[in-house]
Amino acid sequence: MIAIVNTDPNWGIGKSGALQVHISQDLQRFKAMTVGKVIIYGSKTMQTYPHGKPLPHRTNIILTRNPQPEMAGAYIADSLENLLEIVEELKTEHAYQDDDFIVVGGESIYNLLLPFCNECHVTRINQELPADSYFPNLDNDCKWKLIAQSDWLTDPKNNLKFCYLHYQKIIGENNV
Repeated sequence: MIAIVNTDPNWGIGKSGALQVHISQDLQRFKAMTVGKVIIYGSKTMQTYPHGKPLPHRTNIILTRNPQPEMAGAYIADSLENLLEIVEELKTEHAYQDDDFIVVGGESIYNLLLPFCNECHVTRINQELPADSYFPNLDNDCKWKLIAQSDWLTDPKNNLKFCYLHYQKIIGENNV
């Protein structure tokens, strides 16, 4: 699995159930990296998507403890075990590979699934923003190593600088 996240310098990812900031270029990158893949997220994250519906052109898995009605365009997993069963089923039926499964939020889903991830793509903005949800600090985690960083870019709409960081799990850790 791979994780994709947008964070501020304190690893903040959201405030009051929404992203801290929308960066058009980053959203386009997210789309390019996830179309044709399987995205895994919680029901609160889905509420932030257009019309609160699964994202198109991707296989969506919603991991939630809350009972959910069946939803067109998404698998519903009610536990980690159920999620892993769906992942194995999709690998078998559709020939998805490990890196076709992308964890996209929110905080509790990242915390639960990060041990199953081998890579993490972080969009890092350069200023602290109000946050009440956070991503684990990979810089302080000896299981993760920063392997690449882009140049700093500027988002003209928000007047923020941001860069792309690519982390990789150090070999020998638990992998799915």
